[in-house]
Amino acid sequence: MGRDAKANFILLILVLAAGAAACYGPATAAEKTFRLSWAPAWDEQHGLTQAGIQSNEKIKELSGGKIAFEFFPGGQLGNEREVFESVQLGTIDLAFMSSPVVSGFSDVLDGFDMPYLCDNDMELYQEIVNSGIGDIMFEKLRKETGVIGLSYLINPGRDFYLNTVFNTLADAKGVKLRSMESPLHIATYKALGFNPTPMAYGEIYQAMKNGTIDGFEDVSVSVRAQKNYEVAKQVVISGHMTAAPVFIMSRRAWGQLDERERAWMREAGIAAQEATKVTYMEQTPLTIEFMKKYGLRIGRIEMSEAKKLVQPVIREFCDKSENIMTIINYFNDYRAKHGK
Repeated sequence: MGRDAKANFILLILVLAAGAAACYGPATAAEKTFRLSWAPAWDEQHGLTQAGIQSNEKIKELSGGKIAFEFFPGGQLGNEREVFESVQLGTIDLAFMSSPVVSGFSDVLDGFDMPYLCDNDMELYQEIVNSGIGDIMFEKLRKETGVIGLSYLINPGRDFYLNTVFNTLADAKGVKLRSMESPLHIATYKALGFNPTPMAYGEIYQAMKNGTIDGFEDVSVSVRAQKNYEVAKQVVISGHMTAAPVFIMSRRAWGQLDERERAWMREAGIAAQEATKVTYMEQTPLTIEFMKKYGLRIGRIEMSEAKKLVQPVIREFCDKSENIMTIINYFNDYRAKHGK
């Protein structure tokens, strides 16, 4: 390779590297850089991507550019369980984490993911988790797992994506449905009539394609980002659960911050929370329209019947867990007190 060609090749590599870095917004001149992981692919119309962008902008603004985040979306650092373990160990600094994953380590967040907790009202959920119960459970999370909770992110309810005909809940019988490895999720889908099949998030596409499963459930914006709609024939709008995502930080990374910086980090957490709510409120109806145009049939679950079927699950889990009962009672009391 000649000198000019070699120089041009090196320049091209540098330009491509800079472009790749800009895509996920890593820190450049920050004194403290923290790695942030989340499971869905990078998509600027996705709530978690916006949570990453907005929280990073907030922490850079508050710190004068001295603190910043480096993004690792799409499961680059491992699946969610592996990431949570890495946050515990301190080898990953920050993560947006689904509460069903945390249930494998502690049940302190399980109550936030109970079926039809807020009837898919994202603003009501945000209001309640910020009214005191969220802080109480994050303190328990710290004591039980060593992980620091920064904020509760806002998710819309999850929908069913199926390859089978679904007109009523009677059609759920025998349908092999991909589920998170969460006892609550598995019990809920059994109560609705499905045959839940625990499986890693990244395996959905191929499992649908080869018939290992007949369907899956997820936030529709995530389905669009992952392109999993390509292997489904029908969307059943349900809003049954949210997987209650949270923004967490390792104790090791938290220990690198002074009190003022910790306050900034919590403000960044609130920026992430607001970003998820605003993005999902805008994008969820647009995503359903996208699915319709793509050719998927759009159906709706019979919510009143579904809520009736999952009541025994809610009672069972409240009886087994004081943490779950505390959250459920708090939500019910709050809604009754404020007429919501």
